[in-house]
Amino acid sequence: AGTMENVVRGGLKLKKPLDGGIKKKKKKSKKKEEAAGGSAQASSSKHVDTQGDDSSGDERTAYEKKWDEQVKKVDLKQAKVSAEKSHRDRVNDFNEKLSKLSEHYDLPRVAGGG
Repeated sequence: AGTMENVVRGGLKLKKPLDGGIKKKKKKSKKKEEAAGGSAQASSSKHVDTQGDDSSGDERTAYEKKWDEQVKKVDLKQAKVSAEKSHRDRVNDFNEKLSKLSEHYDLPRVAGGG
């Protein structure tokens, strides 16, 4: 019991940024919206929310968008290259590459038993 005296209980407290950081929007369930304000208010609030989402839409920076486009281009290029060769061709190329390597990379035999 003496070793547990110095234990701090409770949640982990993290430092928070000064600007408040990124805040996630909480989704409201349809049942709660209808119970809170009636169906007329819920439909009007949904209409306002969709307009707000269209204007803000993608919150990524221009650099992030450009980066994602580059990643897509590289992925497509790699997919084309991998589609050109069959598995058998890749195995043959790999075996040919291994045969060209010098014996220096082979593991020497440590014990002479057998």
